[in-house]
Amino acid sequence: MKKTLRIALCMLFFAFSVFSAFPSFVFASADSPLAPPDRSSPGATLRSFLVHMNAGSRAILEARTLWDESPMLFTPPPEAAERLQTALRHFGRAMQCLDLSGVPEVIRDETGRESILLLKEILDRIGLPSAAEMPALSGVAAEGWPPLSRWTVPGTEIQLYRVASGTDEGRWLVSPESLSRLKGDYLKVKRMPYLPGATVKEGIYEEYLVRPGIFSLHKLMNMLPEWTGAVVFGQAIWQWCGLLLALLLFAGALTAAMRLGRRLGEGRSAVVGGGLKLIPPVLLSLGAAWMILVVDKYINLSGMFCLFLVNLFTAVKWLGWSVCIFRLGDFLAELVILSPRIDPESIDASLVKTLGRLASIAAALAILAHGMASLGFSLATILTGFGVAGLAISLAARPTIENIIGGLTLFADRSVKVGEFCRFGGSSGTVLHIGLRSTKIQALDHTILSIPNAEFSQMQIVNVSRRPDSLMEKRIDLRYETTEDQLRWILASVRDLLHAHPMVCADPVPFVRFENYGESSLNVLLFAYVKAKRWADRAAIEEDILFHVGKIVAKAGSGFAFPSTTAYIARDAGLDREKGAEAEEEVRQWRESGLYPFPETPLERIAEVLGSVEYPPRE
Repeated sequence: MKKTLRIALCMLFFAFSVFSAFPSFVFASADSPLAPPDRSSPGATLRSFLVHMNAGSRAILEARTLWDESPMLFTPPPEAAERLQTALRHFGRAMQCLDLSGVPEVIRDETGRESILLLKEILDRIGLPSAAEMPALSGVAAEGWPPLSRWTVPGTEIQLYRVASGTDEGRWLVSPESLSRLKGDYLKVKRMPYLPGATVKEGIYEEYLVRPGIFSLHKLMNMLPEWTGAVVFGQAIWQWCGLLLALLLFAGALTAAMRLGRRLGEGRSAVVGGGLKLIPPVLLSLGAAWMILVVDKYINLSGMFCLFLVNLFTAVKWLGWSVCIFRLGDFLAELVILSPRIDPESIDASLVKTLGRLASIAAALAILAHGMASLGFSLATILTGFGVAGLAISLAARPTIENIIGGLTLFADRSVKVGEFCRFGGSSGTVLHIGLRSTKIQALDHTILSIPNAEFSQMQIVNVSRRPDSLMEKRIDLRYETTEDQLRWILASVRDLLHAHPMVCADPVPFVRFENYGESSLNVLLFAYVKAKRWADRAAIEEDILFHVGKIVAKAGSGFAFPSTTAYIARDAGLDREKGAEAEEEVRQWRESGLYPFPETPLERIAEVLGSVEYPPRE
C-alpha cells in the first residue's frame, strides 16, 4: 500500500501532459483497478505499458478539460479529481513494467516518471514489432521460440529481461541498463516524426519538463507570461525563478532561527540553552525536506539537475537529523541532572554527560548510515567504511581515545569528584570539571590546570576532602635548661589541653611525648587529629592549640630553644627558679597522690580537665 501511494504521488507530475493512444490494444487489465499489468512475456510487457500509458493519457486529458470548464482556481471539480485518480492508477501500472530496483529510493520516483515518459516518446516514434517478430504474449517458450531470458526490441538497444528471483520472479521488465540509456535514445529519435495515430498531442515529454508537478497549479501556470516557459539550461525560466525564491526562503529562515536561538540562549541555563540548540538542525532537516518537495513536486525540475538537488537536500536532511540527535544527547543529560538525586557538581553528573555524549555519537552515526543507505550506498560498504575510518581515526587520535578511557576510569573509580580538594603529582587544587578528554583543576594560586585524563588517571591522587578529620603533627623544641619535672609538667599539661580541646578528636587518643634529645633542644612530639576537613579550618585549630602550648611552656618556667651558630657572652637571667620550684612541687604531689600522668594519663585526670578549654578562645 505504501509503494502504491508513493507511485500515485509521483504520477501527479503527469497532470499536465497529454499522452498518445493505441486504440487497437484494449486489455481488461486496463479497466480493472486491482489488476496488475501483464508482464508474462516481452510483448505482453510492452503492450501493457502502452495500454496503461494511453489510458492514463486519456484520463488526464479529460481531467484538464473538466477543470478548464470549472470556475475553481486551485481545487479541481470532483469529476476532474476522479479522472485524475484513474490516470494516476494507470501511470503507476506503467511504471511497474520497469525495473527500478537498482535506483536509490530517494530518486526512484523522479527516475521512474521520466523513464516512462521517455520510453513512451521512443515507442511512439519507432513503434512495436509485429506479433510474429515478438515472443508470444502468454509465454516465451511457445512453439518456434527457444526459452529466453533476455529480449531486445528490434532496431534499438531497449532490452527486456526475465526476473530470476524476488517479488517479480518470472516477470519481464525493462532492464536497468536500458533505462539508463533512455535519455540518449530519446535525443536520437527526437526529430523523427510520430507514427500515424500514435499520439493525440505531440511533445508530451517537452511539455512535462516546463509544467508544475502539482495538478492544483494547472490554472495558475496558464496565467504566467509565455516567456516564462522558455527553456534555459534544461529548465524553464519560471522554474529557475521558483528555485531561487525557495533557496532564499530556506536560507533566510535558517539564518533567522540560528540568530534567534543565540540571542535567546544568552545567560540561560544549560537545559534551556541545550533545547535552543536543537532548533537549527531540526529546521535544517525540515527545510531540506521542504526543498525536496519544492524541487520535485512543485516546480518539477527534471534531468540530472533534479536528481542532483534531490540527493543533495536528502544528504542535508539526514545530516541535520544526525546533528540534532547529537545535541539531543547533551540536552537529555542536562534534564537528567536536574533530578534532586544528582548533584550537578558531582561525578555522577559528569558521568551522565559523558555517557549521553557517547550514546548521541553512536546514534548520530546510525542516522548517517541510514541516510547514506537511502542514497544508494550499500549498507555493507557503509559499515566497512565506518570500520576502516574508525581504525584510521583510532590510530590518528590515539591520545584522544586514551583520554576518553582515562575519563571513564576516573568515573568508575570515583577517586575524585567536582568540588573536592586533592593532591596529585606534586600539585594540589580543587576539581572544577571532569570531562571526556581532560580534567580541570583550580590550583591554590587560582590558576586553572587542564590535565589530560590519560595522565591524571595514572597519578597518585590524594583526596583531601574525603578525610573525616585532619592530622596535626608538631614538634616542640624546649631549652636544655628545662628540668625533668618541668618537662613532665609541660607534657602533662599539653596532654590535658588536647583532651580538653573541643576540636581535637578523642579517638584516636591524642598524645604528647618526649621524643628526643636534639642538638640544641629537648624535642617533644605532639600528635593529634583535629575536627576539620578544610585546610583553613585545620590551620585555625592548630593556631589555637599552639597559643595554648606557648602559655603552658611559659607557665612551667621553661622556654623554646632556638638553634644558633653565633657564640656570644652575655648575662643570662636564666630560668625562673620560683616557677620551676612550683612545677616540681606539683609533680611531687602527683607522685604522692597516685595521679602521676606517666606513661599514660589517668582517666580521673582526663575526666577532670575534659571540656575546660574554650574554643574559639575569648582572649
